[in-house]
Amino acid sequence: MNRSRVSLLPAVLVTAALLLSADRAAAQEVALTPLQSKEVATGYRADALKLKTVVNDKGETIGRISDFVFGKDNNIYVVLGVGDLTGLTGQLIAIPFHALKLDDPSDNIVLPGASRAALEKLPVFVSNR
Repeated sequence: MNRSRVSLLPAVLVTAALLLSADRAAAQEVALTPLQSKEVATGYRADALKLKTVVNDKGETIGRISDFVFGKDNNIYVVLGVGDLTGLTGQLIAIPFHALKLDDPSDNIVLPGASRAALEKLPVFVSNR
């Protein structure tokens, strides 16, 4: 009888060790950081940016923000309507959010170095959701 207790002891210890290491691994996977409310308050709401006109660094209108996509790669993309800005015949393209300059002194959303012709040559954005 003592022999069966002794043989169960290693199994119990190994199981306990595995459970403890699994708890630690799960706790380490989530890295939460407290948000600074003042910093968040100075940011831009996506809803406030939708339908805003985008200009290039020459002040020429090149598109309009249609939507945002939060990629599985943790990047944010802006879906721009380019071409016909009335929405009837234009096309949608996606660009990285970080390419936009939101705090331009002109109060415009600027995509530096872009032209409408160059944007119209980019692949058309098609959402599958």
